[in-house]
Order: sequence, then C-alpha cells, then structure tokens
Amino acid sequence: MDGSIIRGDSGIKSYVLDFLFPNRCPFCGGFIPYNVLCCEECFSEILWADEHICPKCGKPKRPDCLCKESPEYSLCASAAYYSGIAKEGIYSLKFKNNLNAAAIFGRALRDKLSEMEVIHSIDLAVPVPMSPKQKRIRGYNQAEELAKHLTEGTDIPVRTDIIQRRFSKTAQHTLSEEDRKREAERIYFTDLHGTPLSDMTVLLIDDVLTTGSTLNACSGLLLRLGAERVICAAAATV
Repeated sequence: MDGSIIRGDSGIKSYVLDFLFPNRCPFCGGFIPYNVLCCEECFSEILWADEHICPKCGKPKRPDCLCKESPEYSLCASAAYYSGIAKEGIYSLKFKNNLNAAAIFGRALRDKLSEMEVIHSIDLAVPVPMSPKQKRIRGYNQAEELAKHLTEGTDIPVRTDIIQRRFSKTAQHTLSEEDRKREAERIYFTDLHGTPLSDMTVLLIDDVLTTGSTLNACSGLLLRLGAERVICAAAATV
C-alpha cells in the first residue's frame, strides 16, 4: 500500500491545533508529527487485503465464505484484515476519538475500488448508520468518517438520510450469526418510499465486515429503493 496514504494536513490550522491536542498514532497511541496520520512502523505492520480476499463477498477466500449465502450486494472491497495493528486502529476510531484511522482506511478503500475498476460507476455513497442516541454519545459515526475520506477527490455524494437505525441495547458481537441477521433486519430501516435510487449503483460503507448481516440488511433496503446494484466497502474484514 502506498505510504502517501499517511500524509496528513500540513496547513497552519493543523499545526496550531497540535499544540492543544497533540497528534497520536491511531495504532500504537504514540505521539507523531502534526502532518502525518500514523507511525510509518505501524503502517508497515497493517495486513492489507490481498488476493486471498474474495472480491465478491469481501471475506477471506475459503469454502464457507459469504458467497455461499448469495449476499444482497454485488461486490465488496475490504481494505485490511481485522487483526493485529489494524484491529487497534479500528478500536481507536470507534472508542478513542482518533479519526486518523478513518482517513487511512478511507483512502485505502478508494484505492482498492479504483483497482477493482468500479469507483467511476458509483452514483452515491451511503455509510451504515448509527442510532441518533449512539451518535450523540460518540459524537460522530465512524462509517461517515470513512465515507468522507473514501469519496474525497471524487464526484460521489455521501447520503446519510437514506438508511436509519433504531437504538438497541443488544451488542451485535454478543449474538449468534442467526441472531445477528434477525437483529440487523430489525434495527435498520428507511422512511423513503418508491424508487428514489432507481438504476443507481450505490456504495455502502462500514467499518468491519464480520458475518455480513449488517451489509446484507442495508443492501436489501437499498435494492428495494430501486438501486440497480450495491457495492460494499469495509475498512477491515474478519
């Protein structure tokens, strides 16, 4: 992966803010210069997605990958394996307010979609939503942050009003695969009617691809709104 991905903002605003809020690497937590996004050492340790990731479902290639379940989406780009240093970066993004990881993985996903020769066919991007309560508590939606950096420099608009999420006290990671599927179908919904996405190719963005339940539920909603196809992008895949 191109090391230019970790170049940050070199503007005077970032320089001044660094005195008040010193820049930290999202992977190891160490202090780093204001104009970079992470340590070069950490960046080199990320297990980036390779030829062993299925381009259809976004999971590691094996007999039981998600393709056997005929996912609702057409393709899925994964930036990295959800392990080691990458896992730490996702954790920092979700729970430590370190948005540097969103820039790194978002840019990597943009490059991956370009390699797959699909980025120019995308009409709009939709980040997987959080419930309003969850977003108030965290202060941001990590999928929206990924979408912002993924679409930077493109003409792809980001829409956050298409899919919504109900608040749930149940943590997805505590559920079985079948229960995760049912829960995803319950908590994600849309208030839109008709086919406002008619003939569009929609990019659906999330942080981690685990069982595919979230991407499947949200892809189904997008298809019912008329989307011709859904392409997914995940910062990391399990």
